[in-house]
Amino acid sequence: MAVDVRKALDSVEEWLNSYITRPHEQLGRSGAVCPFVAPARRVDAVETTVRLVGPAASLPLLKEVIRCGLDEFEQRGWRTSNPALRSLLIVLPDLPPETFGLLDEAHAQVKTESVERGLMIGQFHPDCDEPAARNPAFKVSRAPVPLVAVRAMAVHDILFLGERADWFAQYDRRFGERYRSRPAGIGPLLTTLYHKALTLHAPGGTPDDRRAAG
Repeated sequence: MAVDVRKALDSVEEWLNSYITRPHEQLGRSGAVCPFVAPARRVDAVETTVRLVGPAASLPLLKEVIRCGLDEFEQRGWRTSNPALRSLLIVLPDLPPETFGLLDEAHAQVKTESVERGLMIGQFHPDCDEPAARNPAFKVSRAPVPLVAVRAMAVHDILFLGERADWFAQYDRRFGERYRSRPAGIGPLLTTLYHKALTLHAPGGTPDDRRAAG
């Protein structure tokens, strides 16, 4: 069956305009679902690419699509000099609904590789059960068309990277000094999560770290 790529891209555009860049009452915080997308779009830092997977979508194929997306993100000639605003959306308009679970699994299996490269990936599709960081009951990653988003790791990603020692090590290598120097601009929630992860994964942390995590 022919795939209407233009219709799929229009659906993604509408999703960005009416959902991702707007507040949501179930999000658990104020502000847009993703507060970075609107400023990124203002400087043309959100790029979209289409990948057709064909009728025989498989886990290895979807993992390869995501890995190629990581390469494309790193190699693309971005129009903004601010790496924190760059996002790549990999739209999969012909991915069959019965294989949406494979996209979730592919995301899970490639995440560690992504984190090691200093990148974050997120999968979105109509049945996605990924919860919001501050409200586990809210399925925040539902989209009308299957897609994968790639962006650079950011300081707020302690929300997603504190649970595993290997993920946290990559996060700490990039952002730990910002917590140790106690700068303004990092809120109490992120600070608490950072110190809890530090204590969990590095028991030899300083007394200050252990007190902050308690």
